[in-house]
Amino acid sequence: VLRDLMALKSSLENLSDADLLNSKEMVDSDMVAAMSFLQTLLLCNFLIYGDQFLTIVFHMLYLTLKYGICEESCCCLSSLSIVLCHMKDYDASERIGQLAILLLEKFQSRKYISYVYCCVFGTIRGFNRHIKMSIEPLLSAYQIGMQTGDIQLAMSNAYWYLADNFISGQLHLAALKRNLKVFGEQMVEYKQMVFHHLLRPIEQVVSNLLLSTGEPLLLIGRDKEQESILNKAIEQNNSYLAIQMCIFGCVEAYIYGDYELAVNFVQKRHELGRKITYKRGYYGMTDFFDGLSFLAMAHQSNDHKWILSANKSISNIDH
Repeated sequence: VLRDLMALKSSLENLSDADLLNSKEMVDSDMVAAMSFLQTLLLCNFLIYGDQFLTIVFHMLYLTLKYGICEESCCCLSSLSIVLCHMKDYDASERIGQLAILLLEKFQSRKYISYVYCCVFGTIRGFNRHIKMSIEPLLSAYQIGMQTGDIQLAMSNAYWYLADNFISGQLHLAALKRNLKVFGEQMVEYKQMVFHHLLRPIEQVVSNLLLSTGEPLLLIGRDKEQESILNKAIEQNNSYLAIQMCIFGCVEAYIYGDYELAVNFVQKRHELGRKITYKRGYYGMTDFFDGLSFLAMAHQSNDHKWILSANKSISNIDH
């Protein structure tokens, strides 16, 4: 499937804006119905990102190229941009994402804004442009998703809005903490517990940094709630949540100067990462703090192995 997707990608990335906007529109009612059905399946597989997701994206793109563009075409294009981003083909990913936005605007498709924006501004845009440029679109996608009843994607956009604010430092920590509390409570209210749990590591690191005790609370065993969530995630084989905990645990540990603990989090994350297909790097933040932690350990211990690990992390950022 991936090989077939790449063949379709070649047909799309060289399209000019005018060529896309002037493409024939899909008029075959059976094909329109098929695209609508596939879009439903796409949404169901979006967060899982497995083989079925790739197959659905391929079929939607194939129908678009053969029978013409329609509202749902913007969703399969934005989905392709994610696939390309995971393959580190960032230029092609950005271009396909731009085409998705163009179709979204052409059809004035309000119902798909949350999906397309989550793909483009929540996943790919930060690899080619500063992530602060994604913050307002993500907030807008959250608001529109709540208005249209697309609660799950609204909360996904909310999560990336908050994560991008944390990474970019666009909000003071106190203001970010307030936003985390408001959105977190709303996630609980609407039973979007996946995003609520993913938010907890960020929320706790922000709270701990605001306390400024000089010690990383999560890491010295005083943050019992976070410790409980981490242990439970590992016990329940929820590798994705456990990895989130390790990512932000490393950030906190490095900031507080506990470099040994920071690299322990990195190593634990690598161990857990073998169990999942898709790993988020937060636009290089993860590799950046990995590299800093390894360099600090190299300076502290004079062990050459940390230099090798740091070089690998730096290489990941370069690519």
